[in-house]
Amino acid sequence: MLKLSTAILISYFIGAIPFSYMIGSKYKQNLFTKGNKKSGSANVLKTSGIKPAVLAFTGDFAKGSGTIVVARALGFDSSIVLVLAMSTIIGHWKSIFIRLKGGDGFATLGGITLAIFSVAGFVAIFIGATISYLSRFFKYSSTLCIPGSYIILLISTRNMNLQITGVGVMYFLVFMKSHTGLLKQKYLK
Repeated sequence: MLKLSTAILISYFIGAIPFSYMIGSKYKQNLFTKGNKKSGSANVLKTSGIKPAVLAFTGDFAKGSGTIVVARALGFDSSIVLVLAMSTIIGHWKSIFIRLKGGDGFATLGGITLAIFSVAGFVAIFIGATISYLSRFFKYSSTLCIPGSYIILLISTRNMNLQITGVGVMYFLVFMKSHTGLLKQKYLK
């Protein structure tokens, strides 16, 4: 029980590392007052440019994939790996390092997807990125990639099991987190 509690806490702290916020700050941008007002790589792209956004994306992506790789190396079973993955996303959403603020978790979820599903995960991420790129002219383009990525993941794995269901819950939660923020921005000005 102590090993599991420690792993959950460490996963949260890994997720809470605010790469996007740190990179935005380096470029003299306060992500919480500009762009989409979130600490994520999409906002770094909007406020600071492509090079900082690639760095932010890489850091956030590595948080997700690194947590999964380490959890598997420590011998945790699939259900615990999913709990640790969710803990990492929660850390990204509510970072203790930036007053419980954060981003939506798209890049972190991408890292989790790749680490759990390898080839199928890569295909889902590629399709999601393509959807996001093609829909970039819409104000909330990054949220359009979530449903498309998960559908591709379902088709690619062809196996409904605990992992695909658990990751599906994470996709849904990240999607809802993003849309909740959008609704707040639109209707609670």
